[in-house]
Amino acid sequence: MMSQTSRVTAPTRRSVLRAAALLPVAGLIKVRRANAMMIADTPVPDSYRLDGRTLVLNGAALRTIPVVGIKTYFVALYLSQKMHDPAAILKSSDPKVAVVHYLHSGTKRQVQDRYRAGEQNNCGHGECDKSLQADFDRLVNAVIAVEPGDETVYAVTEQGLRVSFNRHPFQSFGQQALGNLIISGFIGPHAPTADFQAALLGVA
Repeated sequence: MMSQTSRVTAPTRRSVLRAAALLPVAGLIKVRRANAMMIADTPVPDSYRLDGRTLVLNGAALRTIPVVGIKTYFVALYLSQKMHDPAAILKSSDPKVAVVHYLHSGTKRQVQDRYRAGEQNNCGHGECDKSLQADFDRLVNAVIAVEPGDETVYAVTEQGLRVSFNRHPFQSFGQQALGNLIISGFIGPHAPTADFQAALLGVA
């Protein structure tokens, strides 16, 4: 017959062995978290789920106000597979997601002004399809004020452009072409800076 001490010790030993077996797994989890991309002390997820598909992080880039160096936002770009050619990304019909994570507050008017500045930068010389203007204006009217930690998500698929403001449900804003125009503002010929473009393309 087992003593009282033996009955207590055996399960305890088994528990210790089970815990020891799990230690390498726990270590791997910690390593993975430690190696996750961080921007401005904010973790950047390495994937994004859209319509049942998993998109991979292609790159992420931080935007600062020139001269004063204030961090305003960063963008994470997710694609079905990693790509480094902006023209190929914009031409592809595969899903694309750009997540804008805000690091600085802005009123609704200030956010709208940023959209209009982007429009002027990308379309100021007649480069853009005028049939997209009405949907773009509707998008500008729909934006909201932002605070640090807020997000805007642009999801571009063959079905069109959907936008989520601060984790609210997606809203539809028309054609895929408008979505590609938004993505082009981040990685195209009029990207904020060459370094910003390179970081999103994963070639920085």
